[in-house]
Amino acid sequence: MPGGTVVVRTGAAVPPRRPSELLADDAKGATTFLRVRPPPPIESSDPEVDPYRPLPADDYGGHVDARPRWKAWLRRAAWTCVIAALLCLAALTGGYFYLAREIPTFDTVKDYRPLASTKVVAQDGTVIGQFYRERRTVVAMDKIPRILVQAVISAEDKDFYKHPGFNPFSLARAAIVDAVSGEKRLGASTITQQVVKNFFLGTEKRWRRKLKEILLSLRLEKNLSKDDILFLYLNQINFGRAHYGVEEASLYYFGKHVWDVNLGEAAILAGLPQNPARINPRRHPDRAKRRQIYVLDRMLANRYISRADHDAEVERPIVLPPIPPDPPGRWYLDETYRQLVAQFGETAVETTGMTVDVAMDPRLQAAAEQAVREGLRAVDKRQGWRGASLKLDPARLDDFRAALARRYAQLGSSADRAEVFDLEGIQQKDATLPDSLARAARTRPLEQNEIYSGVVVAVGTRETRVELAPGAQGTVPFSTMIWAREFRPEHATPAPRTALDILSVGDVVPVRVLRMSTTRVAADRLRVTRLELALEQTPLVQGAFVAMDLRTRTVLALVGGYDAALSSFNRATQAKRQPGSAFKPFLYAAALESGKYTPQTKVDDSPEVIVDPWSGKPWKPQNFEKDEFAGPLTLRKALAESKNTVAVKLLLSVGLDKVRAEALAAGLSSEIPQSYTAALGTGEAYVIELINAYATIASQGRKADPILIRRIVSRTGATLQAPQADLQQSMRPDVAYLTADLMRSVIDDPEGTAHSLSALGRPIAGKTGTANEHRDGWFIGFTPSLIAGAWVGFDDHRMMGSYETGGHCAGPIWLSWMRAAMAGTEVEEWPPPPPGVNCMQVNRTSGALAGENDPFAVRECFLSGTEPTQQHVDAPQTTPEDLLQEQR
Repeated sequence: MPGGTVVVRTGAAVPPRRPSELLADDAKGATTFLRVRPPPPIESSDPEVDPYRPLPADDYGGHVDARPRWKAWLRRAAWTCVIAALLCLAALTGGYFYLAREIPTFDTVKDYRPLASTKVVAQDGTVIGQFYRERRTVVAMDKIPRILVQAVISAEDKDFYKHPGFNPFSLARAAIVDAVSGEKRLGASTITQQVVKNFFLGTEKRWRRKLKEILLSLRLEKNLSKDDILFLYLNQINFGRAHYGVEEASLYYFGKHVWDVNLGEAAILAGLPQNPARINPRRHPDRAKRRQIYVLDRMLANRYISRADHDAEVERPIVLPPIPPDPPGRWYLDETYRQLVAQFGETAVETTGMTVDVAMDPRLQAAAEQAVREGLRAVDKRQGWRGASLKLDPARLDDFRAALARRYAQLGSSADRAEVFDLEGIQQKDATLPDSLARAARTRPLEQNEIYSGVVVAVGTRETRVELAPGAQGTVPFSTMIWAREFRPEHATPAPRTALDILSVGDVVPVRVLRMSTTRVAADRLRVTRLELALEQTPLVQGAFVAMDLRTRTVLALVGGYDAALSSFNRATQAKRQPGSAFKPFLYAAALESGKYTPQTKVDDSPEVIVDPWSGKPWKPQNFEKDEFAGPLTLRKALAESKNTVAVKLLLSVGLDKVRAEALAAGLSSEIPQSYTAALGTGEAYVIELINAYATIASQGRKADPILIRRIVSRTGATLQAPQADLQQSMRPDVAYLTADLMRSVIDDPEGTAHSLSALGRPIAGKTGTANEHRDGWFIGFTPSLIAGAWVGFDDHRMMGSYETGGHCAGPIWLSWMRAAMAGTEVEEWPPPPPGVNCMQVNRTSGALAGENDPFAVRECFLSGTEPTQQHVDAPQTTPEDLLQEQR
């Protein structure tokens, strides 16, 4: 055919080709050469259209293109995958650089700057407390035992030493679970990922955060060794109750350093990070045991421990040591914290790891807390019985006891001491169900003279039985309840006749252990065989106490109330109270400085109606003895007996402005009322403020602020602050010395208001104070080197009782502490008088200079220029005739 040749192989369908592609076949088969006219070119205006593209089969007379199409699809799929891979790589690269901007660097463990608590260190070097958001003590990796590392890896990440920072299989499994459940759980974190999450990213469950977590995990694995990552994890992770890191956790749960933990303890620690609150072995020992067994199983599977060791620990119950009592000084710590926050801010105090040296002496602080507690209990008993603060349903008493017994069995026991419950502080809402009461109960070692709250299980007329623990019931004789009359501080109420008037079955009451004995019934168990108790009551009345070193003005002890756990309000530093007669030393100092008065000047103790020039109201001052007056008294005697009428007359004589100035010079900055009643201390002052003002008098007029904090050191060891007492002469030394000398008579005089404190057997000076209607009671006293003061009163300013004077309610607290402070020390004498003070012998009746053999001679001190100059002349001996003449 003209125009082209087509080669057709016999018996085969050959796809048509363009004329230029036609080939002659070999002569082996039957081949026919045909000349045919090629199809006309396709006419198209599109330049991209190939005029010689293959036509449909019909155009070739029914012949079809038979080339395999799967090869074409394969080529297309390959190109699609390559392009997709390149796009994914570009997306991942771009995402990495985008997210990397928000990922912090962590190139070395030196970059580890955890939140660190501020430690407070007492005078003797002991750590008495910490201020923290996370309670943490960082320990080096070489101090963490291998058994604990193996337990943690078994519990949290068995492939820790194999993966590159994340486990892709676990991550894929978690993603499938998320997709199926429709929730963003995103678990499957390795230890490295947990470090990243805790340090940098938080706990938000989003893919964006998860990607960051993986990227930073890879970076962390590149920059740090596996042991470095474990070091970060073990020091950073939360173990419950604000204890972070294995060291703090070990100290809290086991009472030992982390390097001393055994296999069972290591398994407990390793299991805690999963859910510290739910698995806490102190509150949930059954859950903690199940988790411990799981960790032990994993350790066995990983061949870290033997079957024998595994089985032994599985069978061994969890026995934790009792939580040690808090060290003394909670009130002191609270005030230290307030001062630090005022200077550095809350965040710095709780996170930067400062070390704060304080002036507190732990022995004297403990003595102060004990003295306040016992003193307030004595006052409280004089006010009466307020009834049980917690009552259990008597009908369900057996259920409550059974729940407590189950709880007691769970907690275990100590091999060397008996443990009992103390239900003090449990609220009524927590005692409606037996199990809730049992969960709220805490145990304490049973010790003589300690106080515990137990359940009344039986009441008779002459005695009551109180249960402190299963098998530990004690007898409370009625003789220890005589004080429990109806509560009414303002006046006495009838005494109870029997124990039935006081207690009922189901009452939860505090009792003191008078006598006790125990017997060992097993290698790890003691049984209480004798328990004699006395009824007690948590005081409602409150108190405060401050003690300072006079030379350095450092605060050795500070107590702000009966119990900081019941009330955090610090009455030593935050409460303003009326000083009452404790204000009088400043008034007497003003009188002495005026030059009008000497210690031997007599002022008439007699009633007198005074019209207050500021209020215009008449006022008749009264002494404590009401309508009893002693007539002319020396200033020394009037201060010793705290005569109100004499104080008011002194104020009238020297003027309120002069008294104010003297008080201010001593350091009393609180406002003094514009009234003649100011002579009787009707203003208000902080407890520590008034005691510190007394310290000015006791140190011959040198004033300084009280010091709690001695030094502050940063985490790096740099000293941030080291305050020293800035003693300034604010009062005349001669006036201050003479005022302090007058205050000795408050104790030394047999009729002094604090004469009972002479039982200390040491040189003492001080002053009592009783505010209007006996709402406040004070005693502030000092020796040559120490000063201390106690205050007692109700927070709501109610009356304490008609006989609750400062000497009666506050004096015993002061005496108890001072005995502890003076124990084992030598007796100190008063310092010599300063220039401007002359001391001599005078006749105690006339105040004139005493003769050489005057039997009534007493030592007296005077400001220079005010001392007597005339010799005392004995009156002629009186005869019967002289007496008869006087009667006529």
